[in-house]
Amino acid sequence: MFIIRLMFILACIALIISGALYFLTGDKRYLQYVWNVLKVAVILVALFGTLMVAERVLLVGI
Repeated sequence: MFIIRLMFILACIALIISGALYFLTGDKRYLQYVWNVLKVAVILVALFGTLMVAERVLLVGI
């Protein structure tokens, strides 16, 4: 759970900084970076969530 929270905080920081840089400079590469960070964050959260559910099902047996 700690890893998911840490990834969420780091992704939020990266999104805020990139969004601010895009609004300040108008450079499209920062907008592309925001999109890439969002995609990777969603994929990693889904992966870790699936692993946590699988662990619970295998070890505890719902």
